[in-house]
Amino acid sequence: MNLSRTRPDAPSRWGVRALAFTAALSLGCSDSKPKPADPPPTGETDVRAELLSATGACILGTARDFLPKATALQAATAALRDAPDAAAVAAARTAFHEAMDVWQVMESMQVGPAAMRSSPGGAEIRDNIYSFPLTNRCSVEEQLVSKGYESPSFSSSLVTRRGFVALEYLLFFEGADTACGPNSAIVAQGTWAALTAEDRAARKRAYAAVVAADVSTRAQALVDAWAPEGGNFQKTLATAGSGNTVFPSTQVALNAMSDAIFYVEREVKDQKLARPLGLRDCSSATCPELLESQFAGRSKQNLIQNLKGFRRIVEGCGADYSGPGFDDVLVAAGAEAVATRMHEEVLETEAALAAVEEADLKQALVDDKASVQRLYDDFKGITDLLKTDFITTLDLEPPAGLEGDND
Repeated sequence: MNLSRTRPDAPSRWGVRALAFTAALSLGCSDSKPKPADPPPTGETDVRAELLSATGACILGTARDFLPKATALQAATAALRDAPDAAAVAAARTAFHEAMDVWQVMESMQVGPAAMRSSPGGAEIRDNIYSFPLTNRCSVEEQLVSKGYESPSFSSSLVTRRGFVALEYLLFFEGADTACGPNSAIVAQGTWAALTAEDRAARKRAYAAVVAADVSTRAQALVDAWAPEGGNFQKTLATAGSGNTVFPSTQVALNAMSDAIFYVEREVKDQKLARPLGLRDCSSATCPELLESQFAGRSKQNLIQNLKGFRRIVEGCGADYSGPGFDDVLVAAGAEAVATRMHEEVLETEAALAAVEEADLKQALVDDKASVQRLYDDFKGITDLLKTDFITTLDLEPPAGLEGDND
């Protein structure tokens, strides 16, 4: 739903459950858990069903957008491996950026096959494509020395050796140093230092081609899992309810979707912004080395794409974010005010992103740290609303591990 086109006579009051939660907060009862919800009215049930159906179509459509980008990236890295020159390097890097643009939209859509195995229908496809914030540059460099990427079992090796986290290093890092410490075998035995610049570059190209091919394979697997002609997880989500072994109720399905959009809390606010800003896990005024995208310099661009994916689920996946979204469910529950506030918080965050003049947050932390702090504050505005009125109004459970997170 696009809130700028909300009907004038749409409900403007908050739901009774949201008011009760707000009152509890004012009494210092922020740890209180909402009581189990009564079944929603028929009209609200219909809106929830529309959201589930639209979300499945949205995720499948975005996965289908990603697949040709992943295929092009595979072709570009293979061409770079076979005929390396400046033009091939530029083409591979461009293909990386184009694929990552779509993938970062999908980051807030980790439902079903893309999600962790502990989630309903989870198959961990996402982590096998992009494992951030789990990264390990030394692990990639050890593979360069051992040529572990040539092993038939490489596709089942640690995720920090594969996916976009490895590919970004392989395509963009041009230094000769290693992140491995003195206890690493490649340092202690001198095998890293023994690599010539030509050997290292050739191995990077070969390694990149293997990783890109693996990403492309998993991109196809994600489409197959959701598509009607494949695993048809789109139908699984749309038909949540009695008899559905993955989502035995619409509430379970909505909780899975809610967990997915909490990406803006866990990964965006806490990992991509708080850590480099020095607000957590950092003993200095800033820690730019903790930014996402250390080598391709797209930490700001990734946030722009993350917010687009968030809006597709919260507001609608159609043009100008039209169509069924969580905001429609909020309105149907009598909480249009919550939907409106969420829309306003999102627009403020978009404006904060636009206000960061630098192309990447690494330079912004140096030139204008305040602009990055404003960006954090605006994302926090979104996540504060998610953690309070949003989940309370819709009787959703916060993601595992989020309880007690008061930042």
